[in-house]
Amino acid sequence: MDEKEIIALLRHKRHDWMNQIQLIQGYASLGNQDRLMVQIEEVKEEAEEERKLLNSDAEQFPLWLFTFNWVHRSYRIRYFLKEEVDLSRHDHKLKAYAKRMLELMDGHIEEDELYEGTVTIYVGGQAAVGMSWEWDGPFRHPADLKKKLNEEGFIATIFDSRELSIEMTIE
Repeated sequence: MDEKEIIALLRHKRHDWMNQIQLIQGYASLGNQDRLMVQIEEVKEEAEEERKLLNSDAEQFPLWLFTFNWVHRSYRIRYFLKEEVDLSRHDHKLKAYAKRMLELMDGHIEEDELYEGTVTIYVGGQAAVGMSWEWDGPFRHPADLKKKLNEEGFIATIFDSRELSIEMTIE
């Protein structure tokens, strides 16, 4: 990553933090104590997940996740790590599998739709890294998407053509 990319990353992150501060400030000025406290908890939770991801000893996959919402116009993602986890051994594979998953999904999404997702990262048996992806949005030809994902080693389930659940394990 060169200096220009680092500055762009910091610029985006600063923008996100300023948006969150403005929300907190707005709720405080309106006296909306309940919504203020919810927003503060969301900021704390996001910071905690960022801390765990930064401490995962990986570089490529965390950077991919950090920049995801800025790079992908049709998708928004939140991530959660169930526990402290060392991702260094699987760093490149995690990024490659996640990118491939998106490539397959791209052929089945609607233009001008926003697909909201979460990924939960956890340690499975024999130190395998597991990831659970949950996506919400209308998918075209969902049976075909499910088939393509499963053929590539993902475990995919689709509900009502708009809820996509994908499990992956990397050993």
